[in-house]
Amino acid sequence: MSPRARLTTLLAAGAAVVLMASLAVIITLSRTSDAPRPDPVAATVPVALKAEGLPKDFSLGVVLTLGRSGEPGSAYNQAAQGTVVAAQRFSRGGADVALSAQNDQGTDGGARAAVQTLAKQGVSGIIVATTGSQARAAAKTAEDIGLPVILPYAEPSNPGQATWTTGPSGSSVQAALRAALSGKKRVLLVNDGGGSHTSVGISQTLNLADFNEVRDLAQEAAVRTGDQLRPPTKDAPAGTASIKVANPADAVVVSAATPQRLARLVQALQARDVSVPVIMPDGATAPAFASTLAELDGAASGQLVSIASAGGDATALQQDAQGRGMSAFLSAVRLASVDPEVMNLTNDAPFSVDAWAADARSHDAIVAFVRAAASARSGDPAKVGAALRTMAFGPADGLAGPALDFSRPTALTAEAIPVYASQQDLGLRPQNEDAPRLVWVPTPANP
Repeated sequence: MSPRARLTTLLAAGAAVVLMASLAVIITLSRTSDAPRPDPVAATVPVALKAEGLPKDFSLGVVLTLGRSGEPGSAYNQAAQGTVVAAQRFSRGGADVALSAQNDQGTDGGARAAVQTLAKQGVSGIIVATTGSQARAAAKTAEDIGLPVILPYAEPSNPGQATWTTGPSGSSVQAALRAALSGKKRVLLVNDGGGSHTSVGISQTLNLADFNEVRDLAQEAAVRTGDQLRPPTKDAPAGTASIKVANPADAVVVSAATPQRLARLVQALQARDVSVPVIMPDGATAPAFASTLAELDGAASGQLVSIASAGGDATALQQDAQGRGMSAFLSAVRLASVDPEVMNLTNDAPFSVDAWAADARSHDAIVAFVRAAASARSGDPAKVGAALRTMAFGPADGLAGPALDFSRPTALTAEAIPVYASQQDLGLRPQNEDAPRLVWVPTPANP
């Protein structure tokens, strides 16, 4: 190679090096501080959970409202079986967690007695797996005794320093309801003792108390949505035709005091062929809604919309940390359901009977308490509560649902969103022919 050719080659190589270095600097400087970071959770989340430092003989209490006749608060009995799943996962990891359940009898007095009984048993914390006034009474009693308490399904009235709720806040639910009703101009509220939902534009209201039967209310609702004709009045001239109302409602918000009563309203609306979106701000994601709707031969159609945090079974299909956390939880559900020695919370039936309904909220409450006790290396309720106040958790800690931050009374960090009913079998739960087929997904099955 001639000297001139060698010089040309060296200059070209040098230019290439300078160009590559310049590109590297440009790329580095152009990165924003909030650029996506690598997912800190492993490719799989283990089913077994370890808890080094957890004291021996560690126990937690669960307050339930037992009953199968639609008693207020009883709608979450089966959902609360997620606590059994969490205890089993820690047991597989070598950390035993004993669970003790108490029935609050559906009353404030019963709730206070249930908490006092659990305190005498020496539990380190309490999960209040019910709703209504008895849930608030249980939380207040626990505060007075000095027991930390987590409410997965209710909001305490005036939470103390060691009282948390892990459900979406009321303001978050109302914001999600407004999103679900976006573009709707004529909203009809059908109510059976539920909330008024004044934060959204309700055009008209039908209360069940003003009708003789639920089917009469449903017929009137169908007339107002334009799905049924208004019959002529009794004193109308002979031959007067039925008419369709002008400006029919374009959405129905359904609210009720319990998920069971909510299902009754929804089935009645379906029986009258109401075709507009039916939106349920609360209660529809409880297992009791699904089972009651199935018993009444109602349909889990995409027409039904509810409000929830993004933490249902469908999350397991996501290719991210939360998806892997939910997948591990559902794997644990399947393992517990095939073990005949694993019983439900009240030890009166195999866990497999309720495996279809065990949820992430109750599971994650157990995970939070166990992590706090392991951090404190103590089962003393005061130390457990103090430790929990400083902690936040995500999928890497064993959560199945959204991240939780216990530095604040409302620990849930995710906002509520509209979710849509689907009959699709995701194949993630144990097969159970008696279980209702209803899952809630974040997007409509048939857009």
